[in-house]
Amino acid sequence: MLVFAFKAGELHAQLDPQLAPETCAAFSEALRTPVTIRTRHAMFTGPEMSMQLPAAQYPQLLQVPQEAAVIMPVEGQVLFTSLPARVWPGSSEPILDLGIFYGPYGRTFFPSGWLPGNAFAHIAAEHFPLMKQIGRSLIESGAQDVELSFRSI
Repeated sequence: MLVFAFKAGELHAQLDPQLAPETCAAFSEALRTPVTIRTRHAMFTGPEMSMQLPAAQYPQLLQVPQEAAVIMPVEGQVLFTSLPARVWPGSSEPILDLGIFYGPYGRTFFPSGWLPGNAFAHIAAEHFPLMKQIGRSLIESGAQDVELSFRSI
């Protein structure tokens, strides 16, 4: 299980290794040691909590192939998108983007076009109220820290 620990509480995401086996395996290994990163509300993709993992710390995630590619994520879906260096305007570093879609009508359409993400996990239904609360707080109060970790069930 992928755990997103916010100040307001934890969101638990169940991995889906049947849809995205390589993504799930890579995250299970990478997040055995927790990491704290910033979460922001996405600019272009609708109701999305967006966070970037440091590529220098997780080079193995750059090798994850596209699988279970989604451009219209559903509520509660967790997507991973890897971009090589210099692909996103203004960034000379690779980007490892992790997004939690907390509401309906999400899309992965950017100024540069459609950018599919690997749908590899989903937030547990019982965490949807907290998920929506955190998503709204990102709009109202701005970016916040989240600790990411992996827990075996």
